[in-house]
Amino acid sequence: MTEILPVDLSDVREIPEEIIASVRQSVEVTFESISGSRPGFVESGGQDAPMNGIIGHITVFNSQHTLTLMVAIPRETALSLSEVFCGMEIPFESDDMGDLVGEVSNILAGEVAANAEQVGFAGQSSLPTVTRGSDLKLFLPNKPPTAQMRFEGSGGGFWVNLALCESRRRK
Repeated sequence: MTEILPVDLSDVREIPEEIIASVRQSVEVTFESISGSRPGFVESGGQDAPMNGIIGHITVFNSQHTLTLMVAIPRETALSLSEVFCGMEIPFESDDMGDLVGEVSNILAGEVAANAEQVGFAGQSSLPTVTRGSDLKLFLPNKPPTAQMRFEGSGGGFWVNLALCESRRRK
């Protein structure tokens, strides 16, 4: 039931604004529910320089399309996030930090799935994966439609990058 998107995305150059707006709203609501204050959307967009941090990867998908979300969180923001989410600072290098970012990504994907359904993109979310490291740079594919969003919250800045592609068809 993806009425706002054609099945074939070969002629689609941008993610529809309705989907971007629903993701933005989802990010703002999710992070506000965690930290108690709504993060501000920064017009300038994506991550330009490599960062030391952690990235949560998750998708919202249906039989026709997949919307990939990458939540890039710098180290200091992740530490602040752990304090408000868990009530204490979690060591950045610990497995618990990976679990925290995976859980935040999962919460965000649930919110994205609910909001995107309101604009005609019904889907379910995948299991999250998490990448941690230094000098991380997010690269978005150059063929499918993509979008980059930057946010500044009370605990620091973070990015959400999106890619929209066709779901793999089985033969």
